[in-house]
Amino acid sequence: MEGSIDATAKMQPDVLESPRLTFAALNAKIDALPQFPEAPTILPLKARWGFAAAIAGALLGLFSVKLLPSNAIYTVILGSIGVAVEIVGVVIALLSDMPKKWPAFANVRREFAAQLDFDLPSHLELVGWLRTFPLDQREELSEFVVYRHARMKEKLPMLTGSIEKLGALPVVIALYLQFKDMQWPPHPNWLEIVLIFALVFGYCLSVLQINVRLRLQLYEMLLGKALA
Repeated sequence: MEGSIDATAKMQPDVLESPRLTFAALNAKIDALPQFPEAPTILPLKARWGFAAAIAGALLGLFSVKLLPSNAIYTVILGSIGVAVEIVGVVIALLSDMPKKWPAFANVRREFAAQLDFDLPSHLELVGWLRTFPLDQREELSEFVVYRHARMKEKLPMLTGSIEKLGALPVVIALYLQFKDMQWPPHPNWLEIVLIFALVFGYCLSVLQINVRLRLQLYEMLLGKALA
């Protein structure tokens, strides 16, 4: 009997132990927040498929004209297909991010105010959820995310500089390098090919890093509010 009582007593702390606050749990809560119906996404699904098609078409077109005989008819056909897929992909990506109608300034302000009203209750609810955890856990996560955010701000310029601030300019430069000679099929040299894909790769990497940095900023802000 005494042995069973001791075993039960040892198990009680584990049963009564409160759940621990983790970044995974916080991230899941953020991902589960309701989205404003008119809120634009950073990179819609159609845009991602469009950019993927453009990259695949560019690879097909460039490598077919570089690796296959230049005077063969199938080289021209494959190069033409690659360029067509690339252009269609870029068009799809650009059109997916365009508004259905040209917005007026007053409408944009009203929609943004409506979005703020929509997001505020979820924001307050999320801060309240964070405050249900012990203070030491909130302080631990807050101090660590501030440190990681500062480290990321130092590392980003070393990795890609300010390429993400150029908008679509890297893509335009890549297209210019590909078609500047105006001959068909295009015959860029290997250095131009490397530069094109290095530029596009750096741009995509910058976008991914910005998404991570924005999420870190959100963690930092929410945890700071939960500690106030």
